[in-house]
Formats: sequence, structure tokens, C-alpha cells
Amino acid sequence: LSSPPPSIPAVCSRPVRSPPLPAMPQPGDNNSDRRLCALCNSSVGDEAVVAINRLWHPDHFCCNGCKRPIKQTYQTADNFAYCVVCFAAKFNPKCAGCNDTLVDTCLLALDRHWHPRCFTCSTCARPLPNGEYYLVDGKPYDLDCHWGKRLEKREAIDRGQAVANAKIRSDAASA
Repeated sequence: LSSPPPSIPAVCSRPVRSPPLPAMPQPGDNNSDRRLCALCNSSVGDEAVVAINRLWHPDHFCCNGCKRPIKQTYQTADNFAYCVVCFAAKFNPKCAGCNDTLVDTCLLALDRHWHPRCFTCSTCARPLPNGEYYLVDGKPYDLDCHWGKRLEKREAIDRGQAVANAKIRSDAASA
């Protein structure tokens, strides 16, 4: 006996349905452009801002504080963008001397933040050069005023001792 012939698939008389092909991108079709604005989710077109790992229309990249478009430098906090002014107002410390927000250079002295111009000698009120100061009774002084303050304190102590000694002599004489 011979082996049966190999099976040959029959030609199907019904059309085979394949999954539909994606539609061809049409000009202006937002779904064809993967460059979408993070705010409005529409195509950014030819001009876009890249910030915080996303694309934005230039007028849609706005400060989380003042809500105005950010055109230059920005800073981020908690994945939100802020213009420099709003970021400083919200996150930067205030000067212990004038209570204004610190934006540029500041000093850290006496456990507080200061503008260099606001950290001044307690006697003469001149700014302390390079933030160097001498502490007397918890207050900052420049070198000259420091010695003056120490001399003043020494004289007060001496006067106090002289008064105390005079009172002791007076009490001893009356006894």
C-alpha cells in the first residue's frame, strides 16, 4: 500500500479579515504628531519649549506662582516651574535685617540669613566687612566697636564693684 498524498489546504472562498490598517496621517491631525504640549495636549508645531522633560507651546510654559509665561530662566520645585522672582518669594529665606527675600548673595550669621549690607555692627551700624564680627552679649560688632564695648563693660563691672565695696564699708562702719 502506498501512503496517502500530503494534505493540501483548500482555497478559501470567503475573504480573510485582517485588522484594519492605521489611517494615514493627515496634515493638521493632532494624532499624527507625538510632539504634544504638556498643557493643552495639542501639537506644538514648529516652535516649542522643552522644560521639565516635556514640550510646551511657548505661551503655555507658565510660572506656577504668577501664572505668566516663562521666557527665560526658571527654577523647579515639586515638578512645577517658577520664574526666578516667584521661586525666591516662595522658597528663599528672608533677611533678618530688612525682611526682604534673599535672592543673590547672603550671609548666614547668628543662625539667621542676612543681606551683606544688612548685617551691621550693633554700635556704628556699618556693614561688617566680609561678614566678620565679634560677639558681645549676643550682638555683632566690628573690631573697633568690639573693643569699645568690652571696655565699657569692664568699666561697668569696676563701677559695680566699687559701689558694692563702698556699701560693704558703709555697712561695716555703722555696725
